[in-house]
Amino acid sequence: MTEKTNYSALTTLVTVFFFWGFIAASNGVFIPFCKTYFQIDQFQSQLVDFAFYGAYYFGALILFVISSTIGKDILNSWGYKNGIIYGLLLSCLGAVAMYPAVLGAKPGDSDVFYYVLGALFVVGLGFSLQQTAANPFAVSLGAPEKGAHRLNLAGGVNSLGTTIGPIVVALILFFLNIKI
Repeated sequence: MTEKTNYSALTTLVTVFFFWGFIAASNGVFIPFCKTYFQIDQFQSQLVDFAFYGAYYFGALILFVISSTIGKDILNSWGYKNGIIYGLLLSCLGAVAMYPAVLGAKPGDSDVFYYVLGALFVVGLGFSLQQTAANPFAVSLGAPEKGAHRLNLAGGVNSLGTTIGPIVVALILFFLNIKI
């Protein structure tokens, strides 16, 4: 029996992998912007990466602890697609929370910077949930023996987003005349 690959779902998933890489790598541009705009020191500016990537660790750890405590794999009970959707919604919540802070921020307002870090942490929690669900979902979209191929494709496209993201964000900041 041959299992057909769901190409429309795979295309959507691979596109999402691209944007995960795009956004995650853009932190490299966001750090010097925060350092200049919020007039913070080097340690504080590195909290941008810590908030985002720390959320990956804590998100996966929280999911593990809750699943272990209740004795049931939460992600399997939700389903991979729903896990990705819930992660996207959580990331959107973080982005929406960041929006009013950034609009109301004034140069040198370090209190707003910590609010932005909290919102960025929520975005990272959403990414953690999305990526925890996405890898097994990619494998499940077709024949199991070709699952590694689908993961390699998604990972390659993620790396493309990682390469392009900082360039595009830097150009946008340049054209908006925002100094970093």
